[in-house]
This record gives sequence, C-alpha cells and structure tokens, in this order.
Amino acid sequence: MTKIKRIILVNLKSYRSPTLVEQWLDDFISHLTNTPDGIEIAIAVPDLALERIAAKINRAAGISLAAQAVSSFPQGSYTGSTPAAWLRGLVRYCLAGHRERRTYFHETVQDVARQVHEALEEEITPIVCVEGEHFLPQLAAFSQEEREQIYWAFTPRIETALILPKDLDIIKDVIAKISRQSGMRPVLYGSGVTAENCKTLWALPEVHGLMMTEASRDARAFAGLIQRLG
Repeated sequence: MTKIKRIILVNLKSYRSPTLVEQWLDDFISHLTNTPDGIEIAIAVPDLALERIAAKINRAAGISLAAQAVSSFPQGSYTGSTPAAWLRGLVRYCLAGHRERRTYFHETVQDVARQVHEALEEEITPIVCVEGEHFLPQLAAFSQEEREQIYWAFTPRIETALILPKDLDIIKDVIAKISRQSGMRPVLYGSGVTAENCKTLWALPEVHGLMMTEASRDARAFAGLIQRLG
C-alpha cells in the first residue's frame, strides 16, 4: 500500500488579489529548491485565481491545488455558487467546514455534508475542518463510504499563537480521538500555526499535516521553512 504523504496546506484566504496570489506563487516556487520526500504541499487559493495557479503548479512537483470552499449544490440555479463539477480536474482538495465559513456564512453541519458529497462525486478529496465540538455531529452526517475518503483538520479557536505544553497534550489527544473515531483517517492541525511553533507541531506523530496562513505570508521564508521541516 502506498504511504500517504504528510500535507502542508497553505490557505491564502482572501488577503491577496489573483495577481498577487500569482506573484506569491512565483516567489515561492523560485525559492523552493525541492519538495522534501514524504511531503505534499497543497495551496488553497480564491476561486478567481484557481485556473491561473493550476497552470503554474502543474509544472511544480509535489504541489497540489485546493479550493477554499465548494457549493453545497450541483450545477443549476444557485447564484454565486461554485459547484464541485467546475473544480473537477482543477483541484485535488477542497476545504469544507472551515471555521470562517461556519461563523460568517452560517454553514451548518448539513451544508458541510452536502459539500463533501458534491466534492466526492467529482473525485475531489474534502478536508473537513472541525473544532472539538463539531466533530461527532459532523461525522454522523456522512455515510460510511464518505467517511473512508475524507481528510479531517482540527482547527480549534485559540487566543494566542503561543502554544504551551498543555496545549500540545490537548492537540494530541483530540487528533488521536478524531483519527480513531473516523476510522484512522488522516487529521491535519490548523490553528495559530507560525514559523516559530510549526516544527514542534510537525513533530507530533498524531498530526498528519499542518494548515498554515500566518507562517506563509513571506513566500521566500516559507519556502525555507518547508525545506527545514523535511
């Protein structure tokens, strides 16, 4: 059986325009001398940047593209939505249930379940983000077949990027629980990850990958950080 690579997922959110996203990627790739063995880099960019970024990363080994969100509905009369069918063949992953989507866009457990269903229908791997209290209700919303294809991300609310030893114990325990109850599916960690604490988090055996935003602001420094993690 092929071993699943650990993932570093960069969520560029909506901080940059598509042009600036492209500039960030050019800078990042030019300073990434190689992608370390066993690591897959996934970059989540806004919808308007997906096609131009896809054209660039197709030439970069070890880098995949992720959508930041996907519609809960198929193609049809859903103004403003991006259906999963439009992302097929363009992205490998899509985020679902991100805390900002649940908070600001009021997405529910059932909304996320429909997004996952739509993504899997188009052969896109969903990365389902949960805080601790979201996990069991969200898990219950999926069929057994869907559970076997999902990646998870534990994204708790934290007030500071200073992660203490007691916080590491909580992270390890929660991720181990999510992995066990989901059928040993991969679980990423993504909250308050910085250039200073990512090496400590990466060393946790329970963590299958990291979701990063703050640590990736400077493309050149981020490329160097990835080399050191490898």
